[in-house]
Amino acid sequence: MFLVTGLISCNQITQTAIKLNLNVSRIDQIQTKGKVDNQVYLKGTVESRAPFIETGAYELTDNTGSIWIFTTAELPEIGTEITIKGKIRYQSIIVSELDNQDVGDFYIEELERIEEENDEQQ
Repeated sequence: MFLVTGLISCNQITQTAIKLNLNVSRIDQIQTKGKVDNQVYLKGTVESRAPFIETGAYELTDNTGSIWIFTTAELPEIGTEITIKGKIRYQSIIVSELDNQDVGDFYIEELERIEEENDEQQ
């Protein structure tokens, strides 16, 4: 019984911390110090969308930058403020014309949507 109570309490603490932005990462930190496969919470506004067959991506921005989020869920509407839990990924792109320079970038694999608020509803 104590274990169940503890798990419920931990989940409530995590949800409260997310709402207060205590566990939320800044996008610029992921792009400069991101560790592939680490889980992060991000909060921002959906700026653009890219639907694919059975998947999609959307660009999430905060006051520090923007990053693409890949998802198998329905794409959120542009202008929606959203909080997600995701896993940091990196796509390497080697350009031989630039002395084999890697011009790849970080992106996030969406694991869970925590909260959505559409600006039009407020």
